[in-house]
Amino acid sequence: MSTRKQDGTILDSPSRTQLIEIFPAETPGIAADSHPGFQREHNEDSFGTSVVPSGAALLFVADGIGGNTGGDLASQFTTKSLLAQWKRFASDSMPGADATAAFFRSALEDINRTLYRTNADQGTLSAPMGTTIAALALLTAQIVIAHAGDSRVYRIRANRLECLTADHSLVQKWVREGVMTEMDAKIHPMSHVIYKSIGQQRTLEPDITILDRKPGDKFIVCSDGLMCHVADPEILDIVKRSKTAQDAVRGLITTALKRGGFDNVTVACCFQHS
Repeated sequence: MSTRKQDGTILDSPSRTQLIEIFPAETPGIAADSHPGFQREHNEDSFGTSVVPSGAALLFVADGIGGNTGGDLASQFTTKSLLAQWKRFASDSMPGADATAAFFRSALEDINRTLYRTNADQGTLSAPMGTTIAALALLTAQIVIAHAGDSRVYRIRANRLECLTADHSLVQKWVREGVMTEMDAKIHPMSHVIYKSIGQQRTLEPDITILDRKPGDKFIVCSDGLMCHVADPEILDIVKRSKTAQDAVRGLITTALKRGGFDNVTVACCFQHS
């Protein structure tokens, strides 16, 4: 993982894309990091964190689609664009949940439109660059989630881990339909095929979810490089044993790497935010 100065800037970052906004040191309740793993030549994951003057916070992970040209570019562009649009939207006053949901729909459709047009102009629609998105906005008493692909948002509440997103993957669709078991889904050759993402289709309709917030809630946003190595009970155990969000991020990524690090792995955590 990268080394940071005390002000949070990157000293050496071979595992990280370059469009990342490191979270300010004075807000220790939120942390994020990424590692390319040991099997991939470069990291196609990106992430963003931002707390604007109104107090609204944003955490998200974008996992560039592997096997296609430009997955890293798609995730980096998504990160840069979503952070810029978030700051314009939420800086002046704390937004409401409905307005934040509308923001996510508009911002992600705008990003999707740009990436799709780039694919069309470059003649790459047969294997288009694209990325997943799992985004979490923390407001005064609610959270808003925007999601496309197989990156995930988890919540830990009352010592219980709950996945707040449903993977847009073929195998998870078959699991939900009762056609396949979770065990079969993990080893199926199409386990990484997703049917919804940013940039690969002309239009995008992300899943948008509005939920309440309660004191003590903890949140994890991650790419599938975590889930392919670390099971949900282990995720819960690592987070429960972690005193800070930084400890949780470090523990989750380290565990994924010890299991082989077969994919890029990115984790963002929020332990507290008021």
